[in-house]
Amino acid sequence: MNARAENRIADRIFAAALLLAGVGALIVSIVLAVRTPGVNGGTFPLIVSASWVLFGILNLIFVFRAKPNAPRGSLSSVLWMMLLLCAVGAALLLHVPFWIVCPVFLFVASFVVLKQRWLPSLIAAAVTTGAVYLVFAVLFRVPLP
Repeated sequence: MNARAENRIADRIFAAALLLAGVGALIVSIVLAVRTPGVNGGTFPLIVSASWVLFGILNLIFVFRAKPNAPRGSLSSVLWMMLLLCAVGAALLLHVPFWIVCPVFLFVASFVVLKQRWLPSLIAAAVTTGAVYLVFAVLFRVPLP
């Protein structure tokens, strides 16, 4: 199998895994939100997981419609890089504030792993972090890690 075909398979597997993880997180968040009515600690995971599912759907559509691009590496290297990135991001979130971990994680995922251009990656990471902070820390007054 050539590198481009393997790259497309890796993109599709990752997009499907991202969507499945988002659906799983959404199910758990719904159970958590139903247990306590109103805006509470279950609201943050519910909105984040719903956004995650939406992103997963859009990503899956994009991956299946996109034309093959230059190879980024083997299937296993892309999947291991994303797994490592998620593990490091989750571990850092326990010790480093959200507003530092989130933009760095999003930038690295977009620029390094997905090979997007640096400026759109930087802008998307900053805007996403700002929007999450604005909605939860300012509007809902939910403390972020």
